[in-house]
Amino acid sequence: MLLANQSCPYSYSLDLQEGSSSVVLRMGPCGGGGGEGGEARDMDTRGVERVVKVAVRHGEDTGIDAISVLYEREGGRHEWTDLWGGPGGSLAEICLRDPDEHFTSVTGHYGDLDGGLSVVRSLTFVSNRRSFGPFGKEEGVPFALPACGGRILGFHARSGTHLHAIGTYVRTMTTMHGGSFH
Repeated sequence: MLLANQSCPYSYSLDLQEGSSSVVLRMGPCGGGGGEGGEARDMDTRGVERVVKVAVRHGEDTGIDAISVLYEREGGRHEWTDLWGGPGGSLAEICLRDPDEHFTSVTGHYGDLDGGLSVVRSLTFVSNRRSFGPFGKEEGVPFALPACGGRILGFHARSGTHLHAIGTYVRTMTTMHGGSFH
């Protein structure tokens, strides 16, 4: 089910570089509004070739505590993001096997914890070869962030003590003729 509402806006920010046939779209974020120290988390997608690994901290009853992402940049250099969220929960690592494997969608749920803090409650990552998860508790409002034929290149989020919202950067292949995309 694909939900597009105020908590999961599908903004399409284009990053088309001269002579390039790919476009990077910013999708989401999906989830709650932040709360207790929730701040925007982002990454620089310039020079990113692919996601190599995602570390997910999660609880069975609470949801997603945090994520951290390992990217591969041009030239094969690997780079981790900071921990987006808190150190609680169990650690699960998702490793993409080779450069041809990539994420094609992220789905999940968001909702309130006790005390009214709105957080991402569950996440499932899907690659072009397999599925990972669900992590956390599948409870609350469902959301989906599909790559729509492209590949997920990276993530952005809001976090505090937990992961409050998550979005994706999607690289799509396109051609441009006479000022319009095809």
